[in-house]
Formats: sequence, C-alpha cells, structure tokens
Amino acid sequence: MRATTFHGVGDIRVEDVPDSQILAPTDAIVRVTKAGICGSDLHFLHYGDALGMTPGLRLGHEFVGVVEEVGSEVTGLVVGDRVVAPFAFSDNTCACCTLDVQSSCAQGGIFGSPFWGEHAGGQVEGGQAEALRVPQASGTLVKIPNSLASAENDSKVLPLGDVLSTGYHAAVNAGVGPGSTAVVIGDGAVGLSGVISATLLGAERIIHVGHHADRLEIGRAAGATDSINGKEQDVVATVLEMTDGLGADGAVETISSNGTIEQAINVTRPGGHVGIVGMSHFFEEASGQPYAVAFMKNVALHPGVCPSRHYIPGLLKDLEAGKMDPSVVFTHDLALDDAPEGYRIMDQRVDGSIKVALTPGS
Repeated sequence: MRATTFHGVGDIRVEDVPDSQILAPTDAIVRVTKAGICGSDLHFLHYGDALGMTPGLRLGHEFVGVVEEVGSEVTGLVVGDRVVAPFAFSDNTCACCTLDVQSSCAQGGIFGSPFWGEHAGGQVEGGQAEALRVPQASGTLVKIPNSLASAENDSKVLPLGDVLSTGYHAAVNAGVGPGSTAVVIGDGAVGLSGVISATLLGAERIIHVGHHADRLEIGRAAGATDSINGKEQDVVATVLEMTDGLGADGAVETISSNGTIEQAINVTRPGGHVGIVGMSHFFEEASGQPYAVAFMKNVALHPGVCPSRHYIPGLLKDLEAGKMDPSVVFTHDLALDDAPEGYRIMDQRVDGSIKVALTPGS
C-alpha cells in the first residue's frame, strides 16, 4: 500500500509500505477515502528531526474512510461503516475521556506523530495513506450518518476531525455564545473554522482578523460581520473603536505567537475570555506576554489542545442540518501520490492555498 512518509527535514515522500494490520483486539483497519494536510504537518516538514520524527514514519492525522477490518473487542463498528476520526485516538472510557478531555486519554495518541501513543502496540500510523491501523477504534471512530456517508461529502466531513473542531474548541473556550461579540484572530484553516464556529454558537458580531484579503473574504462568506487586515490596520485600536472602547466578549486565538496572544488579550473586554489553540508557542519562547493586563482586566485565558472526539457528534448534526460548509477551507484536492507537492503548495502558499486534501486512488 502507499503512504506519505517522513525522511528528514524537507523530505516528504509517498512510497510503498507494508499493509496495515490488526495488532490488538481493540484495533480497526480503515481504508482512507480522503485525508488532509494540516498546518501542523508543516512543523514536521521544518522541525521533524528536532521533534523526534524518525525516517519512514507515516504522516497525517486528518482522514475519513471505510472500516475494512475490526479486532475482536471492537464494538459499535462493522466492516463497511463510513467513519471520521479525530486527530487523536482515545478509548473514550478513561477518567479524562469521561471528563470530555479525550485528547488527554491515558490510552491515547496522535495519528502520524511521535507524540504519545507508545502504548498503542506498534507504530502510530498516519492517515495520509491508502489505509491505516486505528488503535482504540471503538472510542475513536465516529460513524458518519447515512445522509453524509458518501465520497461527495468527504470534503465537508473531513475538517470535523481537526481544524473545525479545533476552531470550535477555541470559540467555546472564548465564551462565544448567543448575542456575543467575538474576535477571531487568524485566517488559516483553523481561523476560518473559528468564524464558522462562532456563527454556529450564535455570536451576533464576528470580527475576523487576518493578513490575506482573499481569506478574509472567505471568512465574510462564512459568517464574519467585520474584517480587519492586520497588514493595513492597527488591530487593537480598530477593535476597540468598533466596540466603543470596551473590547470583544471573547477572542478566538488560532495562531498563538507572542504577538497574537498579546493582541487577543488587548482586544478582549474586562471579564472576557480568550481561547488559545495555535501551535506557534511550541517554536518560540513564550515571553513578553501582558499577563498583568489580563490580571487587571479579569480576562480568562484558556489554552488547550482540542478534544475533537467530544465535539464531532454534535458538529455532524450541524452539518446534516446544513448549518455550515467547512469544505471552504480546502483550496486544493490532489492524488495521494502528489502529497509532497501538496506540502510544498501549503508551505509556500501557492495559488492562494489554504488547505490541501489528498484523495487515494484519484
């Protein structure tokens, strides 16, 4: 079978690998029908060696597909079920999972990643492949409802496993709700998902902040009521002007550099909330944050990796009801064998790219 693999910084390949196999009774094998390249995958492209990536590791944590085989202890799934997976697998029964923090599952791990998962019984495979082994399949995989269970809907369902649920997590942590004013910082796939999520949660005003006019236009179509181009405007001053000097009720912060976290704190009103889900803080020292400002304003800061498994069932219902179309984050859909080109397109932002999908067999 074919899979996308890491072979060193800047060296992504698609090559023949051994077929995925059941290694534990809680495993399932999923034939992938569509996968995504995530912005976080680009960190592996640039820093994989430092992050513990080893040559040959199979990449990808965003995928939908069809169950082809199940282990003897798998329940709730049968061969032929069309499923979507969160980016992190989990048993969905441990103490953390019952607290709806499945991303901290004691038996969990992240697909296509060296992080966590040492207990999974073998290499944690990635979803940018023709197929993969899914540990803890019963607690991880979510069956796609019949109305969405088709190749035509894969691009709509796929974002629920990571970018859409992550944007939703940030909006929830930012306290976004009916009638609120939310600032969404970032115009990548998660930022656009934050706009979609703020709309789903009933925000009355959504101020979308980014650096790309074309992406901000997509954000408008997805529900943003206002746009601020950070290259052309002072973001903090503009938000304060829009909100009569008070600030927004919540900030959905999807980048998480020192600069954007500071921005988020400064655009949030006293007593407001900031949801932080970006990964930039992994690659720069967290310093110079205006925590004194947050302290004096009673602003609640809520960073955290998204427990996607918690959100997917509800988001599937919203998708079924036609309340959103998360496929807007995809600007390219390539064959699996073109994955290295997909990484290049996203890394260099070729042709206005936002996010690349990969379709095995296309």
